[in-house]
Amino acid sequence: MCAQVRLWLIVAMAVVLGANAGGAADASFVSFAPSRVIETAPPVTETSWIAIRGGSDFDRVGLHRLAGGSNPGGALVLYLPGTNMNGELPLSDPRHWLPLYLAVNGAEVWSLDYRTHFIPPQTPQSRLAELRGWSGALFVSDIGAAVNFILAKTARRRLFLAGFSRGAAFAYLYAAQHPEQVSGLLILDGFIQRASGAAGLKGAASRAYATDIGGRSLTYDKRKALLEQVIRDPNGPAPIPKYRTAAENLARVVYESKAFGGRGGLANPFGGFSDPLTLARVLIAYDRYWPAVQDYEDPLTPALARSLAASKLPVLAFASTNIAPRWPQWVTNSAAATGAKPTVIVLSGWGHLDVLCGTQAEAQVYAPALAWLRQHRAAAASAPAAGPWAASSPAASRPAPTSRGTAR
Repeated sequence: MCAQVRLWLIVAMAVVLGANAGGAADASFVSFAPSRVIETAPPVTETSWIAIRGGSDFDRVGLHRLAGGSNPGGALVLYLPGTNMNGELPLSDPRHWLPLYLAVNGAEVWSLDYRTHFIPPQTPQSRLAELRGWSGALFVSDIGAAVNFILAKTARRRLFLAGFSRGAAFAYLYAAQHPEQVSGLLILDGFIQRASGAAGLKGAASRAYATDIGGRSLTYDKRKALLEQVIRDPNGPAPIPKYRTAAENLARVVYESKAFGGRGGLANPFGGFSDPLTLARVLIAYDRYWPAVQDYEDPLTPALARSLAASKLPVLAFASTNIAPRWPQWVTNSAAATGAKPTVIVLSGWGHLDVLCGTQAEAQVYAPALAWLRQHRAAAASAPAAGPWAASSPAASRPAPTSRGTAR
């Protein structure tokens, strides 16, 4: 059964089940697939849920739980993916995927599917008008529903938020609104506060309802074909004849991505920080569309900034260096915005995706992240009980430019 048919069967089943789910906040998510075991050492079990969040076919969010059975008291983490990304598991190797690595090492990790995951890639722009209302605040409200469900399901008081790229911005926004439910923030190459010098990274406002992961030269279909070729045979012929292999073709595309600075900003395989085959497996799992409105919203409101500063939440942040000269400083500024002294690790020569799934990520990102989670877990367990989740503030966010893959 193809993935798209399976997805829509899942949605249909969720609609039927959701009609009988009742009004409780933790009843809106329904299990939609049998649990499956990932053959890691020790093994990890993946379980998935879906929730209806509105009246259209696209208004769905999903959750995926990764957990082993050996440490039921491990850190509880909600992972928030970047732009065009989702909570599906693209890799079965914990050396190259942080949520899986953490789960193998005793954490309970939940990953979120944004509403964008439920838009079929063949959908024309003319049918995406509702994305005009898919603001950052709306996505933060979806995160709130997910947090409520997770805390109810696990009988925990708080959880850690981990965010990659734009997911980091969402993590800060949610923490600003609901610090009582957050134990700490694990930030992977993202930020929420925008220095004036970062404005040039946004580009001109789009008239389209959604940004497309495919660009003018590397269209969605060509992008897909390139990634499939790399996965099929990295050493096979390249779609573009001037490259020797498909892997070299992809390496050059990600290294030269203009949206990420054009010098290894998206990924730096030529520096040895990433592997084309791993990148292909991650990039092919991206969702095609993202609401354009989120690229032009304002960042934290003064009220949210004050709330975040008063939270005193601990932060561990990782920053790549290749996107822009001041990128590490922007990551650092946001990490300090919780009012606590953050730990910021700058990864010289690294690209954006190298932080998430690079060749050195296990040693320099995953292992420090695990140690940090274990360090703060005791404090989280002794924290006072969280209050009821409140409706999301209308405040919107303007996250940093994030993982749009090989689009530009």
